[in-house]
Amino acid sequence: MSNYKIIQITDTHLTPDGAPLANNQKIDPYVKLDNIFLDVAKMPVKPNLIVITGDLIHEGTTDDYSRLAKIIEHYRDMLNIPIQVVLGNHDRTRAFFKGYLKQVPQSKYYYSIETEQANLYFLDSKFYNYEQGYIGQEQLDWLQDNLTNSPKDSLIFLHHPIDGPAMHHMRYSILQESEQLMRVIKDTSVRAVFSGHIHFETSFVKNGILLHSTDSSAYHIVCDDAHRHLIYDATYYDIITISDGEIGTETRCLYEGQDIINHVDVEETDFINEDIFD
Repeated sequence: MSNYKIIQITDTHLTPDGAPLANNQKIDPYVKLDNIFLDVAKMPVKPNLIVITGDLIHEGTTDDYSRLAKIIEHYRDMLNIPIQVVLGNHDRTRAFFKGYLKQVPQSKYYYSIETEQANLYFLDSKFYNYEQGYIGQEQLDWLQDNLTNSPKDSLIFLHHPIDGPAMHHMRYSILQESEQLMRVIKDTSVRAVFSGHIHFETSFVKNGILLHSTDSSAYHIVCDDAHRHLIYDATYYDIITISDGEIGTETRCLYEGQDIINHVDVEETDFINEDIFD
């Protein structure tokens, strides 16, 4: 793994046609996403890959995902950089398959790609339209099978983050199978797991694996009060650098509003009852 750069964008929350901007944003999230791509275009060294980790469109239709496909194709051609996506809880799976992929809808969208530097796994933590993340045993088994006897370093991208020190108050919303996923990737070739969803940045290391969540391109959430989360207009993205076996992240802030545009009240902060996933 040498001199490999990945741009991670997350939680774009692009507005469906005719709908209001999610959470009272003052700046169109399409403009915010454009600004990120234009910022990437100015980089003196071209990144190797762009990954958007879910909540692509805020509850969109097939037509909305068709529009997104054209935008992604435009920037993929302009930048000459491959762009991969995963789904988040605010995405709509059937509309995504029909509008973005032009494929017959499936229940889950997960896949892997191989590069010279690493194997990359893109997981689907969306479960129907629940806020919480849930991968499911079939996907966990698929990941475990692929990681078995895999000597090449591996990276995982998904929407919902794994539980960690800065997210105990977010357990009601994050990946509900955090322990199960950690068991699957422990002592394997996985070097890092990259996620989004929580709209703030946090990193920690567990079992020698970097677990990193990126802030949103659409709006930032301050959770200092675990029961009242404050929302601000913002545009963030991350640059992941892999060099000589080491992995680091750099956050780029293109815009940070000072006014609270909305809030979310939270009663219970712990993991939910997993019976809902049966």
